[in-house]
Amino acid sequence: MTNGVAKMQFGVLLPHFGKTASPSRIIDGGKLCEELGFDSIWVRDHLIWNPHGMERAGLRFVEPFVTLSAVAAVTKKITLGTAVLVPVRWPLKLSQDLASLSYLAGGRVIAGIGLGFNPEELATVGMRLEDRVDIMRETVEIARLIWNEDNVSYKGKVFSFDHVTIEPKPVEPIPIFGGGSTRAAIRRVAEYCDGWIPGRVPLATFDDRVRYLRQITDRKIILGNIPITRIEKDRRKARDSVDVAALAESSEGSSHWIKPPSGKFQTIEDLEGLLIVGNPDDCAAEIEKYRGRGVEHLVFDLRLQYDRFEESLELISKELLPRFR
Repeated sequence: MTNGVAKMQFGVLLPHFGKTASPSRIIDGGKLCEELGFDSIWVRDHLIWNPHGMERAGLRFVEPFVTLSAVAAVTKKITLGTAVLVPVRWPLKLSQDLASLSYLAGGRVIAGIGLGFNPEELATVGMRLEDRVDIMRETVEIARLIWNEDNVSYKGKVFSFDHVTIEPKPVEPIPIFGGGSTRAAIRRVAEYCDGWIPGRVPLATFDDRVRYLRQITDRKIILGNIPITRIEKDRRKARDSVDVAALAESSEGSSHWIKPPSGKFQTIEDLEGLLIVGNPDDCAAEIEKYRGRGVEHLVFDLRLQYDRFEESLELISKELLPRFR
């Protein structure tokens, strides 16, 4: 804590999806993140993945726990986060996966968990979209029980089991961050999560949700965010490469975002908070907005330049991280 502002930690969304994903880019990239001074690496989660309009084509999607385990084997201290897991795993299996990752990595795990939004994806594993609120709550309840107790029995609306013990337990407590950016998501975070990591969300919407969160709970909730990031030494090159319309249209949360004064997301400025874009000075100014709002985990989503992933990491490490350390 410095001058009343929590220290900001910086993470990176790994390129484990899309046509640029490769073993070397994932594993060596994760190792490079640690070497360059990033605090965390993060993965997404899908069983059935349909690339958004702004994403590069390719159905390649490397499973998140396999990805994080591979990176854990070549790193020592960088935090391993999920942003966010969708309900395609039975909660006991998910709890075992997270506990085993913690055991192998010596702790350093954050579990971001969300509702999921694709009915086809949930149906593939026998889950129903209409049950997903109960699924998420029960998943969190089961995980916390099974991580801390033996011979656990549980009876919920969706899941039930008797007398289960899972070993190993997590090396240290695993914080659970809730995803989503609706007010309903905020209520779930306030009820049973340790943090909130909404993914990309415009700043006006983020501010509204944080105000609401503080109205409904006095608990300490860690704030995170995962803005789309496009950084170049040349400001115009960075800005010209962003398709604002495609980005707004392809975002699941756009229907409940607070609209800009024009009523439509048409410019980079309209997407303030969802994007970090420009030269290093531009990007630093945007990061400062998050820091002033108490964001403790800022994760760079570099998917627009995954083809130059390593170069982008070097630029951020050299030009941005020192300004906030």
